[in-house]
Amino acid sequence: MTATLSADANRIIAQLRAGQAAGTAAGLGSPNWDAFHDLLVELIAEAPDPKARVCEIADLLTSHRARTGRPVGGAR
Repeated sequence: MTATLSADANRIIAQLRAGQAAGTAAGLGSPNWDAFHDLLVELIAEAPDPKARVCEIADLLTSHRARTGRPVGGAR
């Protein structure tokens, strides 16, 4: 990530990283957790419109949850 990020991207990424740190501190951390957050950061950093990208990701996760009937959070 060598490009200068927009203010929106920086704000969103900072929020993601804070959430990840809080989850890890609460004992929820794992290599998969870290990889998921790294992917989110990458997708948002590369997006021409970071807010729209977050909406796209949320829509994708929501539609996946609706198809599987699983609750959010990975509970089975």
